[in-house]
Amino acid sequence: MTIVVGSRGLGGFSTLLLGSVGLTVAGQARCPVVVVRGTEQPSSGVVVVGVRDEEDLEAVRFAGETARRRKASLRLLSTWTYLQYIGTMAPMADAVRVAVETGAAASTRMLGSVREEFPDLEVTEEVVRVPSPAGELVAASMRADLVVVGARRSAHHVGRALGRVTHAVLQHAHCPVAVVPRE
Repeated sequence: MTIVVGSRGLGGFSTLLLGSVGLTVAGQARCPVVVVRGTEQPSSGVVVVGVRDEEDLEAVRFAGETARRRKASLRLLSTWTYLQYIGTMAPMADAVRVAVETGAAASTRMLGSVREEFPDLEVTEEVVRVPSPAGELVAASMRADLVVVGARRSAHHVGRALGRVTHAVLQHAHCPVAVVPRE
């Protein structure tokens, strides 16, 4: 089952890109939620999935199934941030950089199983260092039919139910966004 909601409510905050109902449903649903924008764009033939770690496998599978149905390609996008000038402050900067790069390449570790599960699908993978993972996913949304992200929820969250990146992508993406709960 998948829930589909619109991106704008009828409330008085017209500057918000996502209404409170859409945000609440995306934050609390136990199944995938697709938030659809009000204007239809020409198809790009690409489904983008943001990959943080191996716990995003369900989001990758959802994106793969969607890409297969749409006859689109699948792009796994793994982003990471790194303090550019940490080398001047910490003597172990190279070890930290290698650890961060290795951890960020979850999409690389998933690539083989994704291609095995979806042999008829064109699958590409990109691991990029960026100042803002959310900004990179929003930028990718300009050239995508759908952006898929995993829902990161704290068991005892106070305030917003979704993580910063998912929340920002929902608010600013240029195409529909699917939020897939993590197991």
